Amino acid sequence: MKASDLMKKLEADPEYQAMRKRKDKELEEKEAILAEDERGLIEELRALGYEIESVWDFVNSDNRYEFLRKFSGSYSSAYSILVNHLGVEHHPRIREGIIRALTEQDANEVASEALLTAFYQEQNANLKWVLANALRTVLTRSQKAKHPEYKTVFNGKGQP
Repeated sequence: MKASDLMKKLEADPEYQAMRKRKDKELEEKEAILAEDERGLIEELRALGYEIESVWDFVNSDNRYEFLRKFSGSYSSAYSILVNHLGVEHHPRIREGIIRALTEQDANEVASEALLTAFYQEQNANLKWVLANALRTVLTRSQKAKHPEYKTVFNGKGQP
């Protein structure tokens, strides 16, 4: 069957259309929850002059696919705001974006202590790994030697 034939069949299928509407509504609701969750963070970053829609715009700033880049350039002056928001309760998806946005070598001075604290306190296994990945990038060699626990989590061997 050709893709065009399948699409015609799905367009005529009321069961599929109902499922598609339900999924689209769920996605819209989730996007609204995430946008509301990070609204304050985005307002603070915009006050610094960053015209972004989401913290994920920083994460994707170097993406090789241009259509995913909504922001490009340095955002080092945003690190302190991002660090502050590590201590704010956010949806796990927004928290992941904050951590990943701080996963920059030049963030060490501003973010290393906050990332370490977050790493040791994090209970969510996925976010713990994201933090371990951030520490792998942000920490200096001597800092890594003092905190080898991140390697265990990063390598997928569980929490230390």
